[in-house]
Amino acid sequence: MPKKKKLPPVLALIRDNIVEYQNPLALKPKEIASWVKDLKLPQKGEILFYTGSEYQLLPYIDSLVKTLIYVDSSSNLFSWLMGARKIVNKTGINAEKIYASVLAKDKERFYSVNYKAAIILQKLGYDLCYDPRADMYTGALLDELGFWQELKSYAAILSERIRETEAKVVVCTSPHAAEMFKLIYPKLVDFPDIQVKTFIELVWEKRHLLPAVDEKDPVVIHDSCRMARELGISQEIRDVLDAVGVKYIEPLRCREWTTCCGGPSKMLFPEISKTISKRRVVELADTGAKRALISCPYCLSSLESGVDKNHPMIMDDMVEFLFRGFKD
Repeated sequence: MPKKKKLPPVLALIRDNIVEYQNPLALKPKEIASWVKDLKLPQKGEILFYTGSEYQLLPYIDSLVKTLIYVDSSSNLFSWLMGARKIVNKTGINAEKIYASVLAKDKERFYSVNYKAAIILQKLGYDLCYDPRADMYTGALLDELGFWQELKSYAAILSERIRETEAKVVVCTSPHAAEMFKLIYPKLVDFPDIQVKTFIELVWEKRHLLPAVDEKDPVVIHDSCRMARELGISQEIRDVLDAVGVKYIEPLRCREWTTCCGGPSKMLFPEISKTISKRRVVELADTGAKRALISCPYCLSSLESGVDKNHPMIMDDMVEFLFRGFKD
């Protein structure tokens, strides 16, 4: 009789944390919403600002991945790391979070992307609301890893919390969130009758109000596969750059033919992910541009890890780049 295969511990960790704590690393809601700072957004309104916890989670996930690379999965230390989540119920302390947060050097940067995105939208005239309870993790990993039964239950909870905000439009900072809301959840549950928009789309609709960005050299655009292929958004990014007076270069593989950043395989195959990200950085660098613009938290994180001394590029989120125009 063939031996029954066991679920890899890291996948069990992700699934259990999402189901019980509503995000892969069991971060507390207060931590997820700490980016709001002094914005004082109402919890109910026409336009719901939704982060899906994705920019907030990435610094921790990247640090955890670095740990997994150097720890033998058969060792006692690995077993302790994976089993340590069990102490959460007793003490409220998450060992993975503590370890990851020590190494999360990019935490402030990734958290600030949400803050800057909200500021930009407000300055363009959008009235936003934000409810930390509705800003649960997107659930995308449950879908991508095949935990569909758990996903359906999770979707029902998230749907109800979004419905409670009474919003008519939800603006997603991540294309992964927009994909879940547009293409996945409506097939699983009675998802709210709400218009789903990405940050890029709302900015594009009022691009004539954007201030110019002082950037003398051409930039290169990295299209997120989720944004370009699943959501069909690529020309909007170019139109926004035209509106702020910035020249751009297209890499060999762009728009719907864009190349993977390496992010999707990071948790299971970190070394393969690193190889893919390095290849994409080379493609971007071959254009001669020194700065790449990105519209996805996972792409930003993965491509940052692919930069080296042979290909020294600046990786900017579109939010960060556009925010420069509002700082002066």
